[in-house]
Amino acid sequence: METINVENELRDVVSRIICQVNLATKQGRLDVNLSLEDALIPVLKEVFSLPRLVNLNAKQKNFPGIDLGDEHDRVAFQVTSTSGLDKVKKTLNVFIEHGFESNFDELFILILSEKQKSYSQDAIDKIVKDKFEFDAKHQIIDLSDILAKITSLRLPAQKRVLHELKLILGDIDGYLQYTDTKAPEQKTLTTNLAKITFPDEVFIAEVSINFEETLKRARNELDFKKRRHNKKTLVRLAMVLNGAMSDGWTFHEGKLFSFVNPEFDSSLSQLIHIDTIESIQTFELLESEFEEYRNIVKELLKNSFKGELADLNVRFNYLENCFYFLPEHEEDEVRKIEWIGKKKAIRTVFEKKMNSRNPEKVLYFKHISFNLSFINIGRDWYCLIVPSWLYTYNRYKKSLGHDKFLSKQKQLDTSGTVRNITRFIAFFLNSELDKKNSPLRVSQLEILECEYPDFETDEEMEDNSDES
Repeated sequence: METINVENELRDVVSRIICQVNLATKQGRLDVNLSLEDALIPVLKEVFSLPRLVNLNAKQKNFPGIDLGDEHDRVAFQVTSTSGLDKVKKTLNVFIEHGFESNFDELFILILSEKQKSYSQDAIDKIVKDKFEFDAKHQIIDLSDILAKITSLRLPAQKRVLHELKLILGDIDGYLQYTDTKAPEQKTLTTNLAKITFPDEVFIAEVSINFEETLKRARNELDFKKRRHNKKTLVRLAMVLNGAMSDGWTFHEGKLFSFVNPEFDSSLSQLIHIDTIESIQTFELLESEFEEYRNIVKELLKNSFKGELADLNVRFNYLENCFYFLPEHEEDEVRKIEWIGKKKAIRTVFEKKMNSRNPEKVLYFKHISFNLSFINIGRDWYCLIVPSWLYTYNRYKKSLGHDKFLSKQKQLDTSGTVRNITRFIAFFLNSELDKKNSPLRVSQLEILECEYPDFETDEEMEDNSDES
């Protein structure tokens, strides 16, 4: 059942991405692909099994002819929203002119809109000749082809890709929301990006865990039954066995990474060799040529937010990969938070909904939820806030009717409503983390000046009433 639900959601999200890219293309905004190059990397890594895939433009500005590449597995991608044969021919000409066939054995042209029904292989062969092989049927692909590959993956991989595709859809929605070629004028635009600050140092230490012994104890003492597990799971199990839990860490290649010195954190000090502790400047990891180090910091940021927000009754749902608001007290039937946009307002972030046919039975608990991902613009780092809703049956586990309830809610939500919830989340994070003097700080949403039509007034964006 879960497999069917995930595949249905994948089809829905991919079709919406295609529709939105088509809309951007019709508007003449052919640069939509530029905003998606980085966002597509996790998807393509998973689908094509390319762990070292990177944005080549990060290595060299405007890397000619190709956008993404894995030089270890020798596979490259050109990402474009233009589907015509001329674009294909131009890409191949540039690829050959720069001798990239010596670096890459395969080139895929990924079309973000819809590819043509067919492409002239003869015209392509005249360009590539015998320099490298390019099969138009298999190497000119679009998102429908990607979807077909995704559905052949195992369920956990499908769910990871679904999460990334939802982020991509959010990026495109934000891109198009303020894009129109009709009589543009200079306006200010509220993005869903909020600048973040975090500790300057990351502490690194070698773990001292006996993984075999930890697994044996977890099976005996915690009734841990999963056959498939990784060392990161065993580190967390070791914490449980030690009776001291923490979220503010990550694990990579035998080492534990944290923004706090593990020597002075009881939950971490029991897991490491104290004499191996060293510190490194956070920016050194973020500016490393190796993507894995940037990913370590991103994961550490998300994990640290889990710990900081838990104190504010905002929990992380691992299956849905999102944060969501809980009531302040278990018995509360509603939670409302006062916030300030351009004026004071109240936002309902949690409510208990009873079954109208059986008033004594709970239909669902409804939570505002949101995802945080992290990107940099220059040396500044931002969290990308993507709001949604989570429906649970016991405040913690997703309701069987979640997808149905969410679909109905999204039909009611306007772009102004979604933007307003995003502003509320940024306000909440900004004010509450500031109050608790957290080492993590989130600014209000970034304001940009750009050209877009006056399609909605500020008053319509305000949360003027108590919304459920």
